[in-house]
Amino acid sequence: MYPHSLLHEVFEPGYLPNLVYSAKQEYGKQRHDRPMHKHDSLCELLLCYRGFGTYKVGHNSYAIQQGDIIFGNVGELHELISDYDTEIGTYCFGIQEVYFRGLPLNFLIPAGSSHVRASGALFPLLESLCEQVDRLYAGNAHERLTAQLMLLVLVLLSSRLPDEVHRCSLTPGSQLASRAKEYIDAHYTENITLESIAQAMGCSVPYLSHIFKEASGYAPIQYVIRRRIGLAQTWLISSDLSATQIAMMVGYDNTNYFNTLFKRTVGVSPIRYRKQYLESLRGKRDQK
Repeated sequence: MYPHSLLHEVFEPGYLPNLVYSAKQEYGKQRHDRPMHKHDSLCELLLCYRGFGTYKVGHNSYAIQQGDIIFGNVGELHELISDYDTEIGTYCFGIQEVYFRGLPLNFLIPAGSSHVRASGALFPLLESLCEQVDRLYAGNAHERLTAQLMLLVLVLLSSRLPDEVHRCSLTPGSQLASRAKEYIDAHYTENITLESIAQAMGCSVPYLSHIFKEASGYAPIQYVIRRRIGLAQTWLISSDLSATQIAMMVGYDNTNYFNTLFKRTVGVSPIRYRKQYLESLRGKRDQK
């Protein structure tokens, strides 16, 4: 049986994983958070090569450590946070055209399965693959093609890691907290306040604040800010829009206030963040 026939047993015909971008986050550098965000046209595969952190996706939270492979399907809200004041070390790959048989387009893993899996004895091999993909993708056409082929191996190996669920669900919240999160996710770029959220939920402000923080780990307005900053980061690294334009797009008419919130959340100014991220990026700027 020829290799292309084997590939067609795994992937839908006409589809193979395509590397859009590669970024290595250096362990130990100043921590710059990437708050809750999603990608509407690609999925992400990450390897934690050093450090400890927390990966939040949907209503689940995972403890991250060296050797963990992290999956992010298309359209899923997620964030990875270091447990310390310095960065957790990761390789991050943005991928399109992933179409496993039996899964939706740009899904690396089935819905409901574990988003974090330990690589175990495969860690040295996977780390080497990640290092080579990241390095080669910055090279000439021959090297980029080699990187794409190595990415295919990386995706195939990672997707077959045992689905050993080691997530810890966030503190169970009520139906109200889930409804409030959905409401914020739909309206966070609008003129939204704690009072307007509580009114939409039909409850008091103190009760909403208590239930929401218990379920998500964030106060409602803190969650609004993190969603806005997460979207602002996406626009900063995928477009040439100014900080003023982006501030307006995510819900702030005062650029100075936006800059203050951004620096407080991320650790650097919007323009500095764009510069630092693009310096480490290999590949296209498309983060959507």
